[in-house]
Amino acid sequence: MSALKIRMLFAVLALVATGASAQGSAPFAAASTAAEKIGEAYFSAYIARDWDRLEPLLAERGSFADPTAALVFGSVQTTGKVEMLTKFRNGYAAIAHMSFDRTRAFFSGHYAVFEGTLDWNLKLRNGKMVVTKAMPLVTVLRVEDGQVVEHRDLADYHPYVAAFRAVVPVK
Repeated sequence: MSALKIRMLFAVLALVATGASAQGSAPFAAASTAAEKIGEAYFSAYIARDWDRLEPLLAERGSFADPTAALVFGSVQTTGKVEMLTKFRNGYAAIAHMSFDRTRAFFSGHYAVFEGTLDWNLKLRNGKMVVTKAMPLVTVLRVEDGQVVEHRDLADYHPYVAAFRAVVPVK
């Protein structure tokens, strides 16, 4: 067998071995399964604003951030389970309704990713209701040891801003 054929054979064997080990990765499959189970339960509780159901799914060192909300609501970032639950319970108290129309979700390793649109109604201090329809939202959750350690929301706040301006016109 020529040297070229031997190198080609080793190259093919290396590719097969690499592909087989990646496809059969038990840790990846286990992490993906956990991300789906915990992610689905957490995200469902989050959309329902059921903080008691969400609490055991959240790690003590959990964190939340929505960098896309900063120019609309100011900094939206919290670290720590107690702090997150306090922010959710207080900050989301004015939300009268929230529902999510899922486009897709996937679970890969430690991550659960939810994509879709959010309908939500926010009651303002003056009693008026801001009704936001079909606001694009992506939620990314990182799951470790059976709990969510990181929650990131990324949203297109244009529908909310338009709904807000319809209720509170700019002067």
